[in-house]
Amino acid sequence: MKSITSKKAARALPALRADANKYTRGVCELVVGSDRFVGAAVLAVLAANRMGAGYVKVYTCDKAADVLHIVQPSAVVLSEQAFFEEDHACDERHPRAVVVGCGMAGADDEIRRTIDLLEACKAPVVLDGAGLRALACDEGAAAARRRFVEGVPTVVTPHGGEALRLMRFLAQRSQDVPDPGRLKAQEMALVLARAFGVTCVLKGPDTFIATGDEESAGDVAAMLQGTPVLAKAGTGDILAGMIGSLAGQGVDAFDACVAATFLHARAGMLASVDRCELCVTAEDVLEHLAAATAALERKIRKEGN
Repeated sequence: MKSITSKKAARALPALRADANKYTRGVCELVVGSDRFVGAAVLAVLAANRMGAGYVKVYTCDKAADVLHIVQPSAVVLSEQAFFEEDHACDERHPRAVVVGCGMAGADDEIRRTIDLLEACKAPVVLDGAGLRALACDEGAAAARRRFVEGVPTVVTPHGGEALRLMRFLAQRSQDVPDPGRLKAQEMALVLARAFGVTCVLKGPDTFIATGDEESAGDVAAMLQGTPVLAKAGTGDILAGMIGSLAGQGVDAFDACVAATFLHARAGMLASVDRCELCVTAEDVLEHLAAATAALERKIRKEGN
């Protein structure tokens, strides 16, 4: 197991080209939100935009759209159904990634839409929140495995409870699945990554990142510099938006997870200094994301000299 350091996080950050435009800087698309959980969708979108993607497109419900038009007018907001009517082509020069699930309610039609997206989309996909439920069925799990075989990255960002539900699904289908009660968090992340063919970001007091690539010799990256201020509703949506934004800029999926978890933790620490640990909200973490990124860049430049 390898700890995530500032150098590893900094190496993952994309460099801005002098001739960049909004498309070459990368597109981050978000299929997020529901009438019940508008705030989660908004936080994910704000984080994706702040983390540097050149073009942020959102497919969401009317309630979330109304809010986004006010708080994030630079994002393009479309209807939930419009995703499958749009072109989502990407290449090395025009990277793209899709975030799915933040603020979804877990309804059957949302799960169906997520499975369809996994099957149709050839860009990296980040599954968070209710989007993870698409994996807990045979069709969704098979879609994730096909993406892995085809070399198309999928990232999942479960917290402990969501990870246990995915483990129970696997246990129903195979006797070879280890008892999750006997697994350390890093071991569970690796089991999920390999079973579904994904990069798994298992969130908790310590966060562990594992890949489905068995040639990686079981390496797991660990973010051991977290803070209890991140144990707040909405911080996971921010992390998902950050990962999607970096992946949408062409950053390797695993590296995007490394950089995002590091900056997420640092933003929480900076927020706790300004607000005190007890009073930090998810909005405060988002507010300190730019400062955390700038501090990382300064630190690396200083060490380079």
